[in-house]
Amino acid sequence: MDGDGLVRQGHAVIGGLEIPVPQQAFDALLTRESSGSRRIPAGHDLVGLLLRQPNIRKLITRILGDTVRPVRAIVFDKTAKSNWAVPWHQDRTIAVDRRDDRAEVRCWTVKNGVPHCEPPVSLLQRMVTLRWHFDAVGLRDGCIRVLPGSHRLGRLTAADISELLATVPAVDAPVPAGAVFMMSPLLVHSSRKRVTQGRRRVLHVELAAGDPPMPLRWAWA
Repeated sequence: MDGDGLVRQGHAVIGGLEIPVPQQAFDALLTRESSGSRRIPAGHDLVGLLLRQPNIRKLITRILGDTVRPVRAIVFDKTAKSNWAVPWHQDRTIAVDRRDDRAEVRCWTVKNGVPHCEPPVSLLQRMVTLRWHFDAVGLRDGCIRVLPGSHRLGRLTAADISELLATVPAVDAPVPAGAVFMMSPLLVHSSRKRVTQGRRRVLHVELAAGDPPMPLRWAWA
């Protein structure tokens, strides 16, 4: 699926990366993490390595333009010991440098000591998420499930999502090892717990072609 598919469906799988998966560099980031996840700087070498791939950069700039940049990055590994399910939702919050009630945002929260909020939908529409899969992820491995096209509906309530689930068929999105799953943060998605052994290592990178409402700044960009 290409960039046009991302615009229509809200997600795409991108293969053909020109580098081997840097497994040792990834594993070193999670050596002491018992939770199975860790935030890393948006400018981390692994993020730069991913964004320098020609087919990735071409799609990103085609969709969001030349000003797009990484604003948040997370590494995680879903194993038998660190295994979780994720309910149906949209990724509507962003991480910012501080709380400031003058900003035109909503739903302030604090996660791991970092302020988060929901920006205007117009900013979320200028964002895209890349998930670089270091391991193959199939249906039994807890791959992402999506509601295609739901990213075009704007901000949805829990009731809205429940209604969609009754009318829009959910689609499983398996990803081969070394490929990238790209999606809109407004795409309704979920995942089940994995029922297989092994690992599910992912580098999760959020990109934006814009900034949070003034006077806020991105927390890690």
